[in-house]
Amino acid sequence: MRPHILVIHRSRGPIAPYLERIDHTTHNVTYVCATQVLHRIPQHAAAEVVVFDGTEPVADAVRGLAGRHGVPERIVAISETDLLTAAHLRSEFGIAGDPPTHALPFRDKLVMYERAAAAGVAVPAFADAPNTAAISVFARRDGFPVLVKPRLGLASRDIVTLSSAADLADLPDLHDEPFLVQRFCPDETGSVDGVWTGTELGPWRGSRYFHNCLDFATGENSWGTVEIDDPALNEQLAPFANAVLTALSAGVPTVFHLELFLGPVGAPRLQLLEIAGRMPGAEATHLWREVHGYDLVGAALDIQMGRAPDNRPLRAGQVAGQLLVRPPMPPPCVVTATRLEVAPGHAPYHQAIPAVGQAITETVGYVGIGASFRFRADTSQAVAESIRHTLSGFRMDCATDESATTAAQPQRS
Repeated sequence: MRPHILVIHRSRGPIAPYLERIDHTTHNVTYVCATQVLHRIPQHAAAEVVVFDGTEPVADAVRGLAGRHGVPERIVAISETDLLTAAHLRSEFGIAGDPPTHALPFRDKLVMYERAAAAGVAVPAFADAPNTAAISVFARRDGFPVLVKPRLGLASRDIVTLSSAADLADLPDLHDEPFLVQRFCPDETGSVDGVWTGTELGPWRGSRYFHNCLDFATGENSWGTVEIDDPALNEQLAPFANAVLTALSAGVPTVFHLELFLGPVGAPRLQLLEIAGRMPGAEATHLWREVHGYDLVGAALDIQMGRAPDNRPLRAGQVAGQLLVRPPMPPPCVVTATRLEVAPGHAPYHQAIPAVGQAITETVGYVGIGASFRFRADTSQAVAESIRHTLSGFRMDCATDESATTAAQPQRS
């Protein structure tokens, strides 16, 4: 029998083509797949596809495939939310690959912060938050404002900012899942994306955030990133990322997305925000392919398939950036008009603007949530200027579902 490769594919992110990394001729490839990404599955070449939309645990679907096709040689998880589940299943079946002890610190923020802090990495003050009393004790000791967030959360889901004791009434149910509390840090935020070989940084890039991800998740109309071309700052980013990954992933390669506080403008003071053992989301995987000539998705799949990731440096050249723009009203809504007026010298090299009549339903995350744009230029300053011009020249009008059909129709005189 051909070796069985099992792929858990539930990510709606812009996953670049990856089938060349998994040979469907020499392997018996099965999929656990969400309906919204079913079109990305090579159903003609797959041995079986199980569509999973949350009616049963993912692990049960995987066990069913293992029963019908044999224990997999490899389990590959595309979505960040499935990395820990995949690690537990590998342990259960005795399959090579990342064990739960490796995946956990990239998913559980309390474990992440504890290990990073123990290794001397700067982290804003934090504590477990099993109940309101624990949050109150933390706030009295460290002061307001504080952030309360799910330990296993992602995409800024369910993060609450508390400015005073009165805000404790707005907390989510802390018994639904584990939470932690963290001192609010007002500094500028950014990220480092790249490949960790297990002992050193491979290809990587640092970026500043254009606005910040928490504000975008809670209603800010736009968010973006601009890669950093400041040599002095990059000289600090590399050892910081190296220290974080040494603390969390010594000896184990991974593709990573590290978010950090950069400190006040002009006075870097790096602190860990969080890190995920995955390829970056939004438009970044495309930017790496198109601007830097590197396949981050392929590197992530190589690692999960037991192969060494491509460790060559990124090619020298242009700086990349991205911009996401939400609709001007909360989804679900329907696009009634769009306009982009930007000078050619500042235009994005790629844009994805929802068509008139298209429904926007996503309310969380960074994919399918509105319009997206990709940029490249010779300097960070030029990319930032292009983002500002595009943001100024772009307009997207929307209406509620009830009125959108009428609003989108051409008016007759």
